[in-house]
Amino acid sequence: MWSEHADGMLRLPEVNACLVRWTSQVQLIEASHVKTTCGSELTKKFRYFVFSDFQGVKVTALTIDENIDRVSDVLVPFKKYRVSKARVYEIPDSSLSVGSYRFYWVLTNDTVIDELIEIDPPKLPCYFRLRSIASCDAVADTENFIDIMGIVLCAFPAREVYFEGGPSVARDYVIVNYELRPVILTLWNEFEAIEGADIIANIAQNPVLICIRLRVTTDNYLSLSTQSSSVILVSPIVQEAGNLRAWFQANKSDLMQMVHERSYANSCVLVPPVASSRISQISFIAQATKFDIGTVWIRGTVSLEYRKGRLWYLACPHCYLPNDFSLNWGIMCRYCSRDIYTFPRACVTLAIKDGTGSLNVIAMGDEAEKLIGINSHRLYQADKEDVHLTDRVASALNGRVMLFYLKHSDHAFRVTKGARYTIVASYDVNDAEAQAA
Repeated sequence: MWSEHADGMLRLPEVNACLVRWTSQVQLIEASHVKTTCGSELTKKFRYFVFSDFQGVKVTALTIDENIDRVSDVLVPFKKYRVSKARVYEIPDSSLSVGSYRFYWVLTNDTVIDELIEIDPPKLPCYFRLRSIASCDAVADTENFIDIMGIVLCAFPAREVYFEGGPSVARDYVIVNYELRPVILTLWNEFEAIEGADIIANIAQNPVLICIRLRVTTDNYLSLSTQSSSVILVSPIVQEAGNLRAWFQANKSDLMQMVHERSYANSCVLVPPVASSRISQISFIAQATKFDIGTVWIRGTVSLEYRKGRLWYLACPHCYLPNDFSLNWGIMCRYCSRDIYTFPRACVTLAIKDGTGSLNVIAMGDEAEKLIGINSHRLYQADKEDVHLTDRVASALNGRVMLFYLKHSDHAFRVTKGARYTIVASYDVNDAEAQAA
C-alpha cells in the first residue's frame, strides 16, 4: 500500500549512510540510458534511476556493469517498489543532488527490489508538473527545460545534421495534447536510436510520450528538442496516458487533419498573440543578452531600415545562414559544413519604435515574405532585372503598428544586418487584439 505509514518502512529522508538494514517504499519516475564513464583507463557502464516517495522527496540510484540488465528488467517507470539492501552514499557536492535528499543509492547484486502490485494503473505523482504548450514561448531558447505529455501523430524521415563536432542523427515527430497545438519534437542521437526505434515500431498505434527536461526552441515558430539530460518515456503505464489516448481516439480525424494542414508550423497555432501583460517595453530589452532572456514579445511602430540594401540573401538550405557565393553546386556551408546549393531567401531589416525606445530587428524567410507581401524568388529576380522594390516595401511597412515575438539573432546576422533580434512571428495590432480577446 502506498502510504506514509507503511509498516516497517522508513521514509526516504530517514535512509542514510549509517543504516545497514532498512526498507523504503518508492516510485520510479525516471530511467536514464546506459552510459559509459569517460576520462578513466578503466571504463564502466552505468545507468541511473530516479525514485521518489509519496512526499516528492527524490533519490538517484545507480547500477553498474553486470547489474544493469538485472535491475532494468525489474524496474518500470511509475510503478512502486519496496527497496532494501541498497548501498547508501552521501553526495559529495550538494549541487549534484536531485532535491533536498543528501544521499544517493547504488543498486548491487544484493539489493532487493519488490514490486508493489496495484489493481489500477498508477497516477502521475502530484508533484510531477507537466507544462502546457501554450506557456512554452516564455522559456524558448533558454536553459529552462520542461516536462510535457503528448501523443504522437506522425514521424518524419530521420536525417543527418552537421555541426562542428561532426554529424548527428535526428528525427522529427509531431505530438499533440488537449491544447490542440501540434508541435514538433526532435529526438537526437541516442534518443532517436533507442526511444525513436520504439516509437517507429508502434507508430500505427500513436504512442503516448511523457518527456522530461526538453529544450524549447524557436524552430518552426515553436518546437521541442531533447538534450543530454532528457528522458523520454514511451507508452507509460499511468492513468493520464490512458486518458489522453481515449481523447485521441475520439478526436483522431480532426487531429490528423491538423497534420495535413501543417499546424505544427503555423505561427497562429503555436505562438498566437499574447495578452498585454506579456509585452515588454523596448527600453527593457534593448541591452538584454541571451543570458537575460531567450525570447520576448514587443509592440511598436514599424519602419524600413537600410533602404539601399537588398531584400534577400543567399542561404544554406539546411541551416539558413548566409553564404555569400553564386548560385551553383559544390559549395560547402561555412556554418554547418555541408555541400549545398544556396538559394535566395527574403530578409528585411526593420526599426521598431515604442514610447520607450527603438530597436532594429530582422525578418527572414516566410515571416519576411508575409510582412512585405513579396516572395523570395521575386525579390531575387527583381534585383537581377534591376527592378527596385524598396520603395514599394517601405510603403507597405512604414507606420504599421505591430506585435512581434522576437529571439536573439545569430551572430552572422548581428554582424551583417546590425540587428540583435530576429522576428519569430508578427501580427498587426488590430488582428492581434482580436485573436487575444
